[in-house]
Amino acid sequence: DRKGIVAGNVVIEDRGDSIDWSKLGSGGWSIPSTVDEVKIKKVNAEYVLVVEKNAGFERLHEDKFWQKQKCILIGTGGQPSRGTRLLIQRLNSEHDLPVYVFTDADSYGWYIYSVIKSGSISLAHVSDRIATPEAKFIGLSTSDIYEYDLKKCTIKLKDVDIKRAKEMLEYEWFKKNPKWQKEINLMLEKGVKAEIEALSHRGLKFMSEEYLPQKLKKGDFLD
Repeated sequence: DRKGIVAGNVVIEDRGDSIDWSKLGSGGWSIPSTVDEVKIKKVNAEYVLVVEKNAGFERLHEDKFWQKQKCILIGTGGQPSRGTRLLIQRLNSEHDLPVYVFTDADSYGWYIYSVIKSGSISLAHVSDRIATPEAKFIGLSTSDIYEYDLKKCTIKLKDVDIKRAKEMLEYEWFKKNPKWQKEINLMLEKGVKAEIEALSHRGLKFMSEEYLPQKLKKGDFLD
C-alpha cells in the first residue's frame, strides 16, 4: 500500500515518467510501496525533514517550509512504510543529505524515530538496507514542553505509554545514550506527553517560522 507523502525541489523518474516534487500542489507525491526502481535525477536541497503526522506535513507544506528552508519534506503518516524508509535512506546515502526526524513527544513517536534510524524487529532481515543510522531527532522532546511553554497542551500518560517508555529505556542504543535516557525518564517523571500540534498554541506559524528554524540553527538534535 502507498503510505507517505513528499515535497521538495527534486525531480525523479518513475516508470518512464518525470515527476517534479515541487510542482504537485497541496498533495505532494504519494510514496509507493517500493522505490527501488525510482531514479532520483535532480536534487536541490540541503537536508530531509521527516514528519510523523500528515497534519504536521500539511501545516509545513502550506507554509512552504521546504521552499524557504531548502529541504525535502516527508510525511510518514505514523509508522513509516518500507518504501518511505528506503526513500529516506537513499536520499541520505546517495545524495549525502542529513535526515532530521520530527515526531510527537511520546514513546510512540520516539519509537518511529528509532525505526527510521535502526530498523524494526518485523523487518529485521532488510533493516540494514532501509535504515538510516545517521538520522537525528529534531523534536518534539519532553524538554521542549518546558522550554517552549507548552505545559497547557500536554496529555497525561496512559499505562501503555509508560510500558513502552520503560521498554525503550532498555533498547540497545537508547540505553547507551545519556540524552535519550534523560528525555525518557523526564517524561516518566512528569507523567505527560505532547503532540506536534501543541506548537500551534504559540501561534499558527510558530512551528515553521520559529521552532524548527531555531532547532536547525542551534543544531539542537538528539542522536
